Amino acid sequence: MDSINTLISSITVAKPWGLDIPNYFWFTGSSAAAFIISSFAHVFGWKKYKPIAGISLLMAFVLLVAAPLNLIDDLRQPGRIMNFFLYGWENFATSPMKWGVLLLLAYPILIFFEAQALYRPYFVQKVRNSAGLGKLFYGLMTFGRMDLGEKALQRDHKLGFILGAIGIPLALAVHGYTGYILGAVHANIMWHTPLMPLIFLASAMVSGTGLLLLLIPFFQRFLSERKKVDRKMVATLATLLSWFIVIDLVMRFLWLTFSLTFADGEKYSLYSYFSLHFQDILLVDYLLCLLVPLIIGFTRLKNTPAVVYLGALVTAVGVWIFRWNTVIGGQTIPRTTPGFLHYSPPLLGQDSVLSVLSNWGILVALICAVLLIFPWDEEMIDCYKGEAHAK
Repeated sequence: MDSINTLISSITVAKPWGLDIPNYFWFTGSSAAAFIISSFAHVFGWKKYKPIAGISLLMAFVLLVAAPLNLIDDLRQPGRIMNFFLYGWENFATSPMKWGVLLLLAYPILIFFEAQALYRPYFVQKVRNSAGLGKLFYGLMTFGRMDLGEKALQRDHKLGFILGAIGIPLALAVHGYTGYILGAVHANIMWHTPLMPLIFLASAMVSGTGLLLLLIPFFQRFLSERKKVDRKMVATLATLLSWFIVIDLVMRFLWLTFSLTFADGEKYSLYSYFSLHFQDILLVDYLLCLLVPLIIGFTRLKNTPAVVYLGALVTAVGVWIFRWNTVIGGQTIPRTTPGFLHYSPPLLGQDSVLSVLSNWGILVALICAVLLIFPWDEEMIDCYKGEAHAK
């Protein structure tokens, strides 16, 4: 009888979330950060961010469009995605996943219409300078509004402001609900804290800013007619990144000190987890991926683009590692077994390394498509031309 009891107590539920989920969290978080940075100019009127506001908005769009593909792969059978729309609406008020269904539909639509309002005058010019299918396509992108008069342009600006103002809480909600889902899981000591949505949002601002610090200079140097990196903007974003890192560290400090100090008996599982991974978390996640970029943004090193790019890269990677440690690491903490569980993602198949790399490939393809469709370069050049008069 004792042997039977021992056997039963060692049974544990299989790990439900794999490699796709931290990748999904990273995509949605970076999208929210890119949208917030674009709103610095479109909503708050901070003119120094105006030259990168348009391209940041487009990056927010493609990241959000690519993100749900991780969830579809995680479902194993793509047809199961219909279950989110067909069932469970009676529990909407208490179901964060149901909130996410509506948010993931509304948020990219809002971004698209804001981008259309921003780039409509450029689409009108494309219509006038194009023929055939190009003329037809860009005509559709204007939504039939060909007027470039002062009132029409003011209407575009007002519409962009309204959509941006609505989009800020929507962007925060899109990523905040993911942390809400984890925080609501009572059975997982690492996840169960009301701080989890705020922790996810803080780290999202870090990864999104780091990503923009890599993409925007690349676009400016190799894809723009200017063929010139705005070093002043690079330094500005580096400083902004450092402030986001400060907020992220504060949120993590509050989370860890409360969980490790005031949690019930399960806190000893957290002690064991962080003791087991102490060097990896301290040296890689906190020291290399957060503290080093923090120093770069607050010192003269921010004026050296190569150093800033390196800091941005390790920051973006570090937040992905944090998503991994939180989602996957949280599931390795034992509840019914005597030791920690182990997870190694498969190389091939669903929920594998290849599927995540494929999702990144789709993201790159979407970026290329959006850069071809939207005249981001012309809009950026115009912003730089009017920069001296816009302050």
